[in-house]
Amino acid sequence: MNKHICTILSMLMLGQSVNILAQNYDSYNLGSYKTPDIKRSSLDFQFYSNGEFATNQLNKDAYLLNGMVNTEFRNYVNNRRFIGEQVFDFGIQGNSASSGTADNDKLRSFSLNTSYSNSSKFYNSDKSFWKVGGNASLMFSNYKHNDASANKTLQFNIAPQLGIGWGRIEPVQDARQAVYILDELSKKGVITTHLSDDEVNRFAQVISSVKNKRFLDSRLHLIDEVSKVDSFLVYNGYVQESGAKYFTTLYDYWMYGCSFNRDAGSEISAEIIPQYSYSKQYGYNTWADNKGVSAKISYQYEKPVNLYWQRSAFASVSANYNHYKLHNEFDNTYDSRWGNVAAGYSFGYYPNSRTNLNLGINESVILNDEDKIRYRSLTNLALSAYYYISPQFRLSGNASLTYDKTNSTGMDYSNKWKGNYSLTLTYSFF
Repeated sequence: MNKHICTILSMLMLGQSVNILAQNYDSYNLGSYKTPDIKRSSLDFQFYSNGEFATNQLNKDAYLLNGMVNTEFRNYVNNRRFIGEQVFDFGIQGNSASSGTADNDKLRSFSLNTSYSNSSKFYNSDKSFWKVGGNASLMFSNYKHNDASANKTLQFNIAPQLGIGWGRIEPVQDARQAVYILDELSKKGVITTHLSDDEVNRFAQVISSVKNKRFLDSRLHLIDEVSKVDSFLVYNGYVQESGAKYFTTLYDYWMYGCSFNRDAGSEISAEIIPQYSYSKQYGYNTWADNKGVSAKISYQYEKPVNLYWQRSAFASVSANYNHYKLHNEFDNTYDSRWGNVAAGYSFGYYPNSRTNLNLGINESVILNDEDKIRYRSLTNLALSAYYYISPQFRLSGNASLTYDKTNSTGMDYSNKWKGNYSLTLTYSFF
């Protein structure tokens, strides 16, 4: 009898132990995470070239050569009183082509472009904020056809931004990465203590903070990041063993546990955006300028329902005015006024660290003061997916369906359905 009782008690204790080890973090509130003070910068260079060659019966060579060099500097700051991102971009592009026909048409072009954008929010203690920023761009191009004079064009655009708002949207993907790491280490028995939400948030803040550092050597960067995360887990006594399964799991989810953005919070804002653009064609001795202003009220909502599901919504109302003038022998001018009402709702599904599915519907209505086109309605249904089949196979795809309805007088605009899709299968040999 005593033997049976001992057996039953042993089974109950074993079941309880398995239950503790099998605990997961599905009840963790992703929206409770607050990003620590972080500053991240990146500098990327991109080089691109492609070409085509052919020979025909006229013994003339046909070719097309394209080349591009581009660099981008990005700076991101997030703290309790300020969120801002600045992006500077500079690029050079050139191409040369020959038709290979009897007249042997030749085209050459060169372009240089640079742009700057800034979005900065200064927060008060009650979540209200001031918003400043805008964007500016400059482009110069030189186009030459055969022996004709080169056609040179200069374009300049600037659109400063000033606004006010209330609310805050937090990036919470680092917290999701922390849960991935803790979940996997718990499943493997490396961590037997179930962390509270506050402890998970402290771990996630370590992850966010360690990503701030910059290294020219990516290998040293990875070693530093993983070492800091390991130190936190060991120092707090969460790790029971630090063998191969611990470090391989930690490395895997550090590299691939933060592939998708997740956000939490809501925000409403109102802003005004004056705009000016200038364009000059030197070959034709003409130039144009465009002066305008836009006013916009917008709302954005991000809700991580749980670790696997995300709800997103937005709505906006804007009014726009532009005065355009073409400076030539006729000096043509015209004014335009239009408004836009837009809204959208979407779901995101993230079953694991390497797979996601997003489905959303958007509606945009453009109201125009022109006599012939009163309004235009665009209803769009969009689907995107990324599926991790294995380390060698990954599948990604996008699809959308749009209904275009235009209300007009004096012109024949028929309602149209438009659809498109893209599908990519990636296979890695090693």
